[in-house]
Amino acid sequence: MKRRFLLLFLVLIFVACGSSNRSGEASAEYRQMLEQVQNLDFKIENDWADPAKYSRVNLIGNPNHITFEEDSVEVFLPFFGERQFGGGYGTSGAIEYEGPLNDLEIEEKPGKNKVRIFFRGNNEGENMDFRIIVFANGNTNASVTSSQRDQISYDGQIVKKDPE
Repeated sequence: MKRRFLLLFLVLIFVACGSSNRSGEASAEYRQMLEQVQNLDFKIENDWADPAKYSRVNLIGNPNHITFEEDSVEVFLPFFGERQFGGGYGTSGAIEYEGPLNDLEIEEKPGKNKVRIFFRGNNEGENMDFRIIVFANGNTNASVTSSQRDQISYDGQIVKKDPE
């Protein structure tokens, strides 16, 4: 009798674990997110910064955003870490970029329910590589590699864009 219950329990576990989307069809949530990304019409706000050499920093209440609009982007991200070159008195210290999406690549990963976005930017001689992963549920992970600063990552989510 105990064996039957154990066997039934194991069968239910395998069925539940095996019911994930293996057919290659993308979920409705993924398709909706993919459409937003492909249209390049969305905004990301971050809750956490993950500096390369320091502890995680809570960003809730601190202004930050990555806003996509067609073929351009506006980035304002607080920076925590070491800056090797550039900057100076009177600069904000944040990672800032406003301009075209240079070398834009969008890589779809429907089996993993995510999309990868890569682009480059330059602000006053600072070259930056931006790598963003957008998950089907709207969560994001952004990483910035700079020619003048330590690498830093941010965890956030897609939010509604401000009406203009």
